[in-house]
Amino acid sequence: MSVLEQKAFIAGIPPFDRLLDADLERVAQSVDIAYFKEGDVLIEAGVVPESLFIIIKGLVNECNDEEQVSVYTVQDSFNPLALIENTNSNSFVAQEETICYLMPKTIFLNILKRNKSFENFYYQDLTERLNDLIEQRNRKEVASFMVARISDAYVQPPVFVEAELPITEAVKIMREQKIMALLVKRSDDVGIMTDTDVSNHVVLKQVPITEPVGNIATFNLIGARTDDFLFNANLLMTRNAIKHLIIYHPDGKIAGILDQVDLLSYFSTHSHLIAVQIERATTTEQLKKASQTLVSMIQSLYSRGVKVRFISQLVSELNKKIFEKLYQLLAPPELLANSCLLVMGSEGREEQILKTDQDNAIILRDGFDYPDLPNLTKLITETLIDFGYPPCPGNIMVSNPFWSKPLKAFQDQIYQWVDSPNEEALMNLAIFYDAQAISGDASLLQAAKDYLYKLLNDNQIFFSSFARPTLSFETPLSWFEGFIVEKNEHKDELDMKKGGIFPIVHGVRSLALEYRLTCSNTIERIKALRDKNVLDKEFATELSEAFGFMISIRLDAELEKIKLNQHYDNYINPDELNKLERDLLKDSFKIVNEFKKFITHHFRLNMVS
Repeated sequence: MSVLEQKAFIAGIPPFDRLLDADLERVAQSVDIAYFKEGDVLIEAGVVPESLFIIIKGLVNECNDEEQVSVYTVQDSFNPLALIENTNSNSFVAQEETICYLMPKTIFLNILKRNKSFENFYYQDLTERLNDLIEQRNRKEVASFMVARISDAYVQPPVFVEAELPITEAVKIMREQKIMALLVKRSDDVGIMTDTDVSNHVVLKQVPITEPVGNIATFNLIGARTDDFLFNANLLMTRNAIKHLIIYHPDGKIAGILDQVDLLSYFSTHSHLIAVQIERATTTEQLKKASQTLVSMIQSLYSRGVKVRFISQLVSELNKKIFEKLYQLLAPPELLANSCLLVMGSEGREEQILKTDQDNAIILRDGFDYPDLPNLTKLITETLIDFGYPPCPGNIMVSNPFWSKPLKAFQDQIYQWVDSPNEEALMNLAIFYDAQAISGDASLLQAAKDYLYKLLNDNQIFFSSFARPTLSFETPLSWFEGFIVEKNEHKDELDMKKGGIFPIVHGVRSLALEYRLTCSNTIERIKALRDKNVLDKEFATELSEAFGFMISIRLDAELEKIKLNQHYDNYINPDELNKLERDLLKDSFKIVNEFKKFITHHFRLNMVS
């Protein structure tokens, strides 16, 4: 292997990826390559090595008094702390044929002293290493927006009016359509009238509102084609001091109007664009189009290193706007005034990113009757399925009468859940506890939750039963710190939800219910439990970071599957992670195990049958 190849290999391994080129060159030139047979001892216990070992190929076990404590594979390095602290109590043995780079101790320590960032890596906590991972992803980002086309952004569909139409009628159309500009036809010519034109001519120049709209429209339009670059559209607007561009199809027909706000929103996060589309929607088809742009926004934010927690909050807000708008489009005013639409589960916790199972419900005001409710709720469910929100396998949706009923009926159901806490009852209670009001009268949900809090007492058996599912799934990490993957349908993959995400969600939810917390988001619940001294401050931080990292790893795999037109799920292949990601995932699973121990002790689960 040439020095150039050695340098490229080492440069891809944290923390060597943060070295300057001169130091990387020095490392690459200093390393030797060593071969070890299966069973060979690379480092004996009690012996301080003279080199840092970096595995090129193979598998190495770290042992303490013949007990295996860790496993190292390709791109892993060991044992840096022995070099730093000049002491070593463990032995390292090749479990198969292994090839390593041997980096001289003097070179390693010299770089360590001169490069603070390199040194800090070996003393970082989980939070700091997660931030390093985000920076690493940022460095890899490509400026994809520079090649984005106008067709990728939101182009307002064209709305035409005749030039003879009175200004007042044109303004009414703009308000009804919730648009900022109209296209004005005059013979064979086309102009544009914007809200700015109305302000300048009618308000400032006192042009009568009965005047023809053609008198205040601008003709000789500046435009671009749908296949042109957005960057060029931005240049055109800047160069001509305009805020709207007429956009043409390649065949010359008008495709619509590109607003400067929509263009700039594309270059930021797309979120404003989607919010505008939702607000302007007057039909379910328009709303569907807005919902279909969420994935591209998620991909954009995630590739730019935005924390998954903030992405999920933003996506949740947009989803809630979609659900609220849909309910307003389909439900009559009297139902809106006498009901509350809820989202539950991950959507209620603001932790759903990509579209997953629907979990929703409707609470009706006591005494209010809406005979057509079954048809309406069926339409809501079917429309959301059409939008890409899959149906709930457990039928926890508004189309199920069990989840659409009056407040008193919900309160009676809550009583049954608490009084007879079987497995199904506890699952339903957990889902309902995460609920958020989306549209209608939010006081109806508040009344239902207040009733729940009043029912709860200090019954240890109830809370232990509620918390027990935290331990339902094994953490996919072996005693030897290897990942436990599946052998059948999801060969070589592990389930992130069962293995790590769910135990934290439900364990935290159980503590939150015990302490009658009103927040629904897992991270917010962790903070509240920390403030109540239920969770240690340092552990609460580690738990939050581990939770966020596991969701980000799952999202990374989901987005990759979307890119490959595959069905996305909760599974990831740990072999596809880089060295830093694998180490962080192992640490996250260790924290999950510590949290399970805490839940077991706190709720005395080892004492309850």
